[in-house]
Amino acid sequence: MRRPSNFLIIIAFILGNLLVANAQQNYTITDFNKLIENNSTKTRSQQNFDSEEIEKLQNLVFELNPMLIFKGNEHKKMGEGDAQLVIIESSNLSQLHSISNEMQSVVLILIKHSSINNPSMLDLNSIKSSSLKYVLIECDFECSAANLQNILKNTSNVKVLYRITSEQ
Repeated sequence: MRRPSNFLIIIAFILGNLLVANAQQNYTITDFNKLIENNSTKTRSQQNFDSEEIEKLQNLVFELNPMLIFKGNEHKKMGEGDAQLVIIESSNLSQLHSISNEMQSVVLILIKHSSINNPSMLDLNSIKSSSLKYVLIECDFECSAANLQNILKNTSNVKVLYRITSEQ
């Protein structure tokens, strides 16, 4: 019985790492506005969203909920109860690690991604929340799922959505 050569072991190791790295970054980015349209059953089924989940998302984005709002280096809590939503500019994303206790009930993070303050990478690694399910990226410029896919990092266990808005 022959033992595998070192060359084969190295090749297997490299291929294994490539597959793991690909799997970690293999996710779908959903257009939020298309998702919430009444006739978007195709988008909903392709992205694994059911009606109840879409209603919850709309409630989180458009209704008043307890939230944390980041402006510059400071954050402010609004509403009664544990925060369910965080609103933060993409350039301040790394600050989320400083409020890990307050983040435990957060379900949605809304990232304001501006053409003026446009970081080359959006690393979601600083987000430590056991209840986080969604990240919604609001662009104030023409962005697409393909653009965002290239700059997002560490998106496991969350559904990523985006929308284009003129208000920032």
